Amino acid sequence: MPAAKKKAPLKAPAIKRAAAKQPANESATPVRRSRGRPPHTDADMQAVRDSIRQVTEKVYAEHGYHALTVELILQEGGFSRPTFYRYYNNTDEVLELILVDVNEQLIQGVLSAIRSSDNPMLQVEAGLLAFRHWVDHAGPTVRAIFTELHDRHSPASVHRQRVLDTFSAELQRVAKTIGRKPFSPYQLETFVIGVEYLGYRYRFGPEGPTDEAWKQARDAMFRLALGLLGSSLEWGMAAQIAAMFQFSLD
Repeated sequence: MPAAKKKAPLKAPAIKRAAAKQPANESATPVRRSRGRPPHTDADMQAVRDSIRQVTEKVYAEHGYHALTVELILQEGGFSRPTFYRYYNNTDEVLELILVDVNEQLIQGVLSAIRSSDNPMLQVEAGLLAFRHWVDHAGPTVRAIFTELHDRHSPASVHRQRVLDTFSAELQRVAKTIGRKPFSPYQLETFVIGVEYLGYRYRFGPEGPTDEAWKQARDAMFRLALGLLGSSLEWGMAAQIAAMFQFSLD
């Protein structure tokens, strides 16, 4: 029986062709390279992430969701494209983090304020002040969020619904605590949306966010609370309540 022939060793080109046929390692993570010297520490990397996020929020506040692009972010922040994609997959990912944070600040601030008192009207007062603080702190971002509240294609509308649901549930909890029957969805939504609009009007109205503009917005907010969330008991004491909390019924 003739001896088996030995296979000749693969030459370099053949080795390259053979390697090219090998399946790629599916678990391998592609490494993106960028111009310049990349950050070396976790603190450096976090600083870049935060910077991209801050610039994205500024661009979103100025242009809105539908005009938000990576290109605008790069122009505003002076980042390179590889730098942006090293930290985020797309603009939606950055914006989602922004909206979660902004809306969580609103929710936690108002809930903490409401739960700081057992008196319903004091709870209204505390909640409205917390809302004003959030509007002032969020600044221009509020304009973009408010513009897109009813835009189902914007993630702002999804987060807005979470805010509505959270505050509605909290108001129902307060009603139950003081022995009132549950509010109807119409009452709750009209009150929350009305306060929401008045906060926007205070921040971006022609008068600007002044104390006088807040006083007018606050008066209207208290009247909404008294009319929509009050009962015949509060309505019968409307003049006394208005005097106590210094809002006008005229």
